[in-house]
Formats: sequence, C-alpha cells, structure tokens
Amino acid sequence: MAIVKFVTAQCPMNNIFPYVMNREKTDGGILVSGIHCMPETALNEFRFTKNKFGKTDGRQYYHIVQSFSPDDNLDAETAHEIGMKFAEFFPGYQIVIASHCNTSHLHNHIIMNSVNMENGKKFHQTARELARVKEYSNQLCQEYGLSVTEVKSSAQLYHKWKDMLIRKAFSIANRTRSKEEFIWEMEMHGYKVDWKKDHKYITFTTPDGHKCRDNKLFAEQLLKKNLEIYFALGGCDSGLADQYKRYVNHSQPEHNCTVGDGLFNLLKNLLESIPYEERFTPPVEDHQLDKMTVMMLESMGIKVEPKAVFHYSANNPQEEEQGHWLWW
Repeated sequence: MAIVKFVTAQCPMNNIFPYVMNREKTDGGILVSGIHCMPETALNEFRFTKNKFGKTDGRQYYHIVQSFSPDDNLDAETAHEIGMKFAEFFPGYQIVIASHCNTSHLHNHIIMNSVNMENGKKFHQTARELARVKEYSNQLCQEYGLSVTEVKSSAQLYHKWKDMLIRKAFSIANRTRSKEEFIWEMEMHGYKVDWKKDHKYITFTTPDGHKCRDNKLFAEQLLKKNLEIYFALGGCDSGLADQYKRYVNHSQPEHNCTVGDGLFNLLKNLLESIPYEERFTPPVEDHQLDKMTVMMLESMGIKVEPKAVFHYSANNPQEEEQGHWLWW
C-alpha cells in the first residue's frame, strides 16, 4: 500500500534538494534519479525552465511523498522503481525522485518543477488532480502485488457548497440586467463577488467562507468573459437570455480543470455577424449598443456590429420562420 501526499512547499527550492538527496537516507545516493534533469544540477535546470517561459514567481516546486506500508515487505530498489514509474504521471515536468530507506517504512520524495519544460504551463494542484494521482499510485501498487488505499471518486470530492454557489449565481444571473445588479443581489444572499476589471477571474466567497474562482465552477455561463458579454447585451432583458440559460456545458476530460470556450466563441460569432440587408431593417439609434459597451467588447477582441446584435436578439415568429433564430 502506498499513501500519497502533497507536502506544503515551505522549504526554499535551493534547500529542498540537499534534504531529499541526503546520502545517508538514500543508500549513499544510489536511490536518487531524475526525469528530464540531472539530480545534481536540478536546481539550475528548474530555474532555467522558469526563466525560459517567464514564470519565475509563485509556486516554485511541488513536493509529493509516496509512503509504503511495512506490511508489504518491499525492498528499497523496488520502491524506487515504483517512484520512477509514478513520476511518469506528470509528462513534461522535470522531477527528482529520492527514495529514503532510513526509517521503518520506505518512502519516495518526488520534487517536481511547477513549470512544464515542454509547454511552459504551470501545474495546479486540485482535489480532483490529487484523486487521479492516488488512483495512478494504486494501479502501480496492484501491478507490484501491493495493497491499495481507498480513493474518493470525483463525485465525492465535489463539495456541496460549490453546487449551492453555482445554483445561486446561475439563478441570479438569469434575473439581473447588469454586473452591478448581479453583484448586489449575490451579496444580499451572503455571497461576496470580487469582480475587478484588471483581474482575469471572478472570485466568489460563500457565506461560510469558501472561496472559488469562476473557472473552477465548470459552468461557462459564469465565466467572467461570458458574463461581461451577457450583461453588455442587457442580461435578462436580452433576447439572448433564454439561449444563455439553456446552453449546455460540454463535459470536460477529468484531467482538465477548466471549462471550454464554446459559449464565448458562440457569442463572439453572433456579435461579429452582419445580417443580409434584405433580411433585416437596421434598428434605430435606441436599439444600438452604446459607445462604452462597444469599446468594452472590442477591448476583448470582439468586433461589434450593432445591427447584428439587434438582429440576433430579436425574438419574433417572422425571424424564426426565416431561420434566423439560433439555438444552442
């Protein structure tokens, strides 16, 4: 049986390598290996990757401990071999594996660079990711005839407070006309909404103190970029409100921790569309988007044609007969 834990990385990166690679704990250094790096130069190689992609701030590394039960009668060399295979779960990341055999239970220390050397992406530890890591460790244990630990399913890891947050935010978005109304009503129900222009994400705080970014709710309707377009068009007063409400989020692979861009791209395409003149009489000034809204949308990389906005926002039988009413 192997217990897997992500250890809080409090130790500076230049100190963690001497600790895990201690020769007295690793059979004279024999039980130390590297993936995509040399253990002796891992510190400099980690830093080189961070500098290459311009990601030198934030989390510097991840420290994972894989501990084996004494009841499994495992030898140090096999424990290290399992640790090497376990590290393959993180493709593209530079990793040092050090097996400690100086205690009653064998355990592997896995030090992983937070930045992927192939694509520059930073690794993000989540409850779902931890469950997948434990499941993979269990698979390796089974291959070696070892006992396994119980791993909670993704459904068990999905917290009730998050489900309540999604339901409340979704419900309020569907009955408010603006960002200000949305934030005010959320706060009336005890939810704080940190929605700043210069921040990439919206951060929600539940009445009992749980915090969550919009991209961790797995609901495209609640992403900042989509809510900005939705409220720019008038929110619940827009003809797009029904479709926005009925939009079905595409299921994501378990390893993907963010939602897709399906809804955003769909809204973007609508705003960029220009209707045929023979199909539609351009709206009067009152129906067109105000200058500030147009500037805001175009700052998001969306070229806005006010006629198209009105065209696709109108909900009437004649338009539906002509096939202009879009469903998704």
